[in-house]
Amino acid sequence: MNEQPKQTALLTGAAISLFGAVIHWISPLLGPDWYAWLRAPKFVVESARAGTWLAPTCAALIGGLMFICALYAWSGMGRMARLPLPRTALVVIAAVGLLRGLALLPYAWNVPQLLDTFDVVGSLVWFVAGLGFAVGARQNWAGPARPARQAT
Repeated sequence: MNEQPKQTALLTGAAISLFGAVIHWISPLLGPDWYAWLRAPKFVVESARAGTWLAPTCAALIGGLMFICALYAWSGMGRMARLPLPRTALVVIAAVGLLRGLALLPYAWNVPQLLDTFDVVGSLVWFVAGLGFAVGARQNWAGPARPARQAT
């Protein structure tokens, strides 16, 4: 089986996830306007303005989750040690990315006047990430889960 589509797809998912992690991790350094630009909930933006721990904690957690997605992509590519439940994780990450991307459709249908470039680009980017993880999951599912044991 050609490994190139899986490698490219998972590398794309990893890059998007890593970028998402970084922009969340730098949020506390860039302040409340950055949180607002990233579409953080109002209470998170208010937390950033008040200097409480809620905003940076949420940013760190979301960034951590995105970093874990990148780790699973690298693991799926064979670029690092195999992580637990790799196939399941890739499927779940793919589903979340695809759903995040498709969430734009009902929003566009019901309140198109509220859509802006950030919403459209964000949804497309996460849809592409979801596709990358889906291709990687499919190819990982088709291949062996673990190296075959040597006969002793």
